[in-house]
Amino acid sequence: MGNGRRVMVIDDDSFVADFVSIILGKKLYSTVACYTFEKALEQMERSTFDLVVTDIFMPGMGGIEGIQKLKSKHPDTIVIAMSAGWKNLEPEDAVEAAKKIGADAGLVKPVSTAKLNEVLSSLYDD
Repeated sequence: MGNGRRVMVIDDDSFVADFVSIILGKKLYSTVACYTFEKALEQMERSTFDLVVTDIFMPGMGGIEGIQKLKSKHPDTIVIAMSAGWKNLEPEDAVEAAKKIGADAGLVKPVSTAKLNEVLSSLYDD
């Protein structure tokens, strides 16, 4: 479980970031939470991460731009994009857009333990 993977969780909603971090911590992942993509990219200059779980719509740099920047510098980092949608954009459509620009998987909010575990199982064999 977890295999010592380091995970960056990015969401401007601290409740969501902390909730996802707790779920991952129970699976023995080592997590770091950031509340902006700008701060996350700064952190990634100092440390490596195996997995990034990020919201798509956030103030400042959003997930789409952030995923593109992250993947250009760290192409092997696995990315799970999360969304509750935005204005008239359905969450499923936002997640699909993120996958087209480099996210490896997606989650529709609200995130549940079962949904997150299902996505992790599809990405990892443990």
